[in-house]
Amino acid sequence: MKTVGIIGGLGPLAGAHFYQRIIELTPSGSDENHVPVRLWSSPEIPSRVNHLRGRGPSPVPALVRMAQGLVTAGAEFLVIASSTTHYYYDSIASTVSVPVLNLLEEVAEAIGKTTMKRIAILATTPTVEFTLYQSAFAKHELMPIYPDAVSQTEIMDVIYAVKSGQSRQELQEVILSIVRKPWTRSADSVLLACTEIPLIFPRKIWLDQEGRPLFDATDILARATIRESLDEDLKGGQE
Repeated sequence: MKTVGIIGGLGPLAGAHFYQRIIELTPSGSDENHVPVRLWSSPEIPSRVNHLRGRGPSPVPALVRMAQGLVTAGAEFLVIASSTTHYYYDSIASTVSVPVLNLLEEVAEAIGKTTMKRIAILATTPTVEFTLYQSAFAKHELMPIYPDAVSQTEIMDVIYAVKSGQSRQELQEVILSIVRKPWTRSADSVLLACTEIPLIFPRKIWLDQEGRPLFDATDILARATIRESLDEDLKGGQE
């Protein structure tokens, strides 16, 4: 089994949830058969959102230190549990001697194996504004459907609320109301692209009442991590 290095703290709860999903999705009958992990959660990394909006310092030096530190600690490949942080993917991957899984590419490939083509994106504002999924989606002829400006602001408010520890039950109602707005009507499925959103999205309610498929970027990356470590392909990523 290959050891994975997780660049976490982006935010801390999302990173912890990602590690939990690796454990839960691993087809293991004992402790010894789980993925070896080096998790570095570094919440002091400068805000990626603020930097991309021109309001703060670059997080790249801190992210590079983490990546190199994880390799020194024995990581044989790396993952970044954040869609937004993939804006800096090349700056990170070019500084280490091990592979770095690309969340954007893994998500696009997983969706590309289904019949879904028009994907409503729930993500941070920089992920939307910089169209981070566009290139990966284009390879699989997928069409991202983005929120209107008001809905995008509401999504960011939910993301910040998750980071601040607001009641999950309250946030479930809010995010559900956002994804039921007109901007998603032309979409045939929904992608939880920000790794904070899977923490509060009411999956059962959505699937019971809406029926449209749901893709979870956290779970897709977790399955890709297991595949890379165990050399065993796991099906899934869609609910």
